[in-house]
Amino acid sequence: MGKNLAFSRRCGWAAGLFVLAATPVLAAAAMPSERILDMGLAELRIALDRGAITSVELVGAYLERIATIDQPAGGVHAVLAVNGKALEQAKAWDVSRAQQAPGQPSQALAGIPFLAKDNFDAVGLANTGGSLALAQSMPSTNAFVVQKLLDQGAILLGKTNLSELAASYGWYGYSAVGGQTLNPYNPLRTADGSSSGSAAAVAARLAPFALGTDTTGSIRSPASVTGTVGMRATMGLVSRSGVIPMSLTADVVGAITRTVEDQAIVLDAIKGEDERDASTQGIAHLEKPIASGLAGSTLAGKVIAVVDNFDGANPEVDAVKQSAIAAMQEAGARVVNIRLPKVFETLQPDVLGPIGVAEFKPQFETYLAGLSGGQPRDLREFMARLDKLTATGTRAINPGRYKGLIENLETRTTDSPEYIRLLSVVIPSIKREITSLMEAGGYDALFYPTIGCTAPVVPGKTDPTFVCKAYAYAAAKIASTTGFPEVTVNGGLVAGNLPVGVSFLGKAGDDAKVLQLAAAFERAHPALVRR
Repeated sequence: MGKNLAFSRRCGWAAGLFVLAATPVLAAAAMPSERILDMGLAELRIALDRGAITSVELVGAYLERIATIDQPAGGVHAVLAVNGKALEQAKAWDVSRAQQAPGQPSQALAGIPFLAKDNFDAVGLANTGGSLALAQSMPSTNAFVVQKLLDQGAILLGKTNLSELAASYGWYGYSAVGGQTLNPYNPLRTADGSSSGSAAAVAARLAPFALGTDTTGSIRSPASVTGTVGMRATMGLVSRSGVIPMSLTADVVGAITRTVEDQAIVLDAIKGEDERDASTQGIAHLEKPIASGLAGSTLAGKVIAVVDNFDGANPEVDAVKQSAIAAMQEAGARVVNIRLPKVFETLQPDVLGPIGVAEFKPQFETYLAGLSGGQPRDLREFMARLDKLTATGTRAINPGRYKGLIENLETRTTDSPEYIRLLSVVIPSIKREITSLMEAGGYDALFYPTIGCTAPVVPGKTDPTFVCKAYAYAAAKIASTTGFPEVTVNGGLVAGNLPVGVSFLGKAGDDAKVLQLAAAFERAHPALVRR
């Protein structure tokens, strides 16, 4: 189905290459590739159904842009592998579309390409997790979400780079397989992590949307620093089966898109019950399509609780927050400033960290045990293979990530009293506290900058303009701990051409509501939305 590309990832930024401006032109395209690459998902479906463009032209435009912008020395390095049959699959959709009755609408994603983070199983492409130890791991089935997209006509364009095994340890967007992903807006900065390649790819117009995973912020943080839209849906709304796990208490699958409308379209496509993922069982899945409810959404009359606990890490981020508040008030929202209890400021060390330490080894080994012959069967075999390949290879694992894996070899188990207390007492208490707070105040959502600082500096580089006076990711841990929905949308650009995202958090099941609020905010703040 596909081929793996072994191009170098140890690259700097080529002189004169500005990713968001450079666009190759396809001579055979029915319209300029610049126009094709700018289309949102709804617009693409209309253009394809009307014959204004073909799937071959669409896929070809993205493949050429990947070859020109991403792969060369100095590229973004967002894409790890491409599907060698993508154009063939696009041609098949063009033939099918030509044979359908006039005026008959096709599936929402028919013939539209997407990328997937390289921790999703996809037949024909290695699922490496960015690790040399899994470089030859070829899945026999697709991840549930990948299969859902394929069943609805989407075309898998390829796989994206990530922080190795979805954990950054300070090296955001670096993996031994893919090297360092750069931020398309500023070559001195990363695209954060761990869904770095997915966010950078969407921002650089290498695909209309990309799948990612989020344990403690890994969709939302990269989306925030790349001017894209990222969502962590209510736990259980989207299946995680067929994805390399980090910590299933907090792991969530989602997408990174350019607009809120596109985010809703993709969520409609991927949500649903999966017998292989217990978290999806018994969840009140939304029957009504989410995307159809965005058009009339408004901020007028909504009550938005602005969280002030996480201010002060970066003055430019704080200024974006104030600008966003003003925009919401002008659009008719009532804004209430609040401070959450102190417990919400330390969820990572107190809750998510210990749970992750307990869960990673047994859950990762369950995934390894299901791989085809010749792959490591447990963490010790994985580490032995990693040590051998690292010694003979040309690129090493992030030292912090390696240290974490060594510590995981001796992890405490998931039957420890601390682990049981966190899951059975602490997390339910935190969920109740947020729910009670929102219900008592009549709040439609909590609001805050997605992360407290701008994009991190690329490891090994210096940027004297980078300011981060406090832990930047504390706010992101609220959704990770509670399993409640959060969407991040671009709030503005600051010095250095750096995007800053802002978030709406709702109660469990409020996925449609937070998307409606984000869509209304996007319309109220159009000058700050980069398409």
